[in-house]
Amino acid sequence: MKVLRGILLILCLVLLTLPLFGQVVSKKQEIAVFSLGYYKSKIPADVVGNIDEEIKGVFINIGRFDVLGMTQRLESEDVNVFIDNIKAFKEENVEIPEEVQMGKEFFTAADLNRLIGSFIVVIPSVTNYSSEKLDNGEYRAAVKTTFTFLNVGTAKAFAHATVETEAQDESLSKAVGSAINRIPLQLTYEIRKIAEFQLRTGILEVSGSEIIMELGRDLGIKKGDEFVIVTSRVLDSGKTLTQEKGLIIIKEISEEVSIGKIIYAQGGAQVGEQLNEVPRLGFETAPYVHVVRDKELRSEPIVLIGLRQTVLRGFYDFRPIIGLEVPLIANIMWGIPFNLYVGGEWNNYLGRWQITPMAALGMGAAYLWYLPKDAKDYAFIFTHLGGKAQLTISYLVNKSIKFVFEGGYLHWFSMDPTVLFFDEPLLFNTYKGLFAGGGISIKY
Repeated sequence: MKVLRGILLILCLVLLTLPLFGQVVSKKQEIAVFSLGYYKSKIPADVVGNIDEEIKGVFINIGRFDVLGMTQRLESEDVNVFIDNIKAFKEENVEIPEEVQMGKEFFTAADLNRLIGSFIVVIPSVTNYSSEKLDNGEYRAAVKTTFTFLNVGTAKAFAHATVETEAQDESLSKAVGSAINRIPLQLTYEIRKIAEFQLRTGILEVSGSEIIMELGRDLGIKKGDEFVIVTSRVLDSGKTLTQEKGLIIIKEISEEVSIGKIIYAQGGAQVGEQLNEVPRLGFETAPYVHVVRDKELRSEPIVLIGLRQTVLRGFYDFRPIIGLEVPLIANIMWGIPFNLYVGGEWNNYLGRWQITPMAALGMGAAYLWYLPKDAKDYAFIFTHLGGKAQLTISYLVNKSIKFVFEGGYLHWFSMDPTVLFFDEPLLFNTYKGLFAGGGISIKY
């Protein structure tokens, strides 16, 4: 009888732990990053050095790689030659000579042995660089960099990525610097989009509307990152069907585990279920329309058409916002008014529903596009100071789109109520009042 109980206990433990064995959990990958190829681009050496630093910094800071930095540079057309050599060394047992030339670069036997020992090789190359002085006296700089990802084990390129950045500034060095500084954000996103680099993990514990999952800072996970719950089943045909059944947002991070909020999960989240990363650039954009009723100043309501952007990656409950809106308060045939504001929001998740109080401060301006030639210096004028407080209620339709309903109070104080350039004045009076409206919100 005791033996039977023991067997039953073992069977129960096996059944309970079966889901855990089905989890795929990502680990750090070894990666060798070449220096930037640029021989065919007329690009200054100091610019090359700065781009090199930004690129290698991305692969280090993203957290999911052990990075080996290579000093050699390869052009995009040298990639196939490099792949052919690696394939020969691996598959045909060709003896590696003391020195091998590929393109303009030489590799020692030690270099090639290190590369063959790496899982992935990354070959970046500048395919376009330009700088010019514009008619307004500012400088424009643009950089286009391509990345080839090579799996050394199969000696095949499995992914390509392109990052294009540009910037304008009053000096050429600042324009170039700004263009280079924009590389990390885009490159990080391009890396996270590649299937071979996307993080996969499993649910360790479930507690109410929260889960604990394996992986944390050790693999570069940040607050606001999202994971989908996926399930798989084998069909009668023998093929495997994989479906998404839920969405998780990371709210807390430790070194090796993270805590996630369950936004939705069909049938509930279960210990042992698979989680796959949702790669995003890390922003949410919401176009909206608000209607303000100011009974003291106007008989007709004021309509505001706006666009609000929220920073997602790195934040969970509190998130910074920036917005631009056009209040229809003046004769738009003569001048286009707009408000620019910054602030923050506090997110409260109730399943697919989200309740978000928000506050922001900003300034109003107007672009007077129809001016006499002798008054062009006054094309932009500051018109208002003020801000708003609002409550947003949103509903998540799918993992990337929400319907948004909003209401609150705004007050914009006029800095110069009358600007006279024509036979009649343009009016930019103070306006205030309760408002309501809505829109959509898109995560990307």
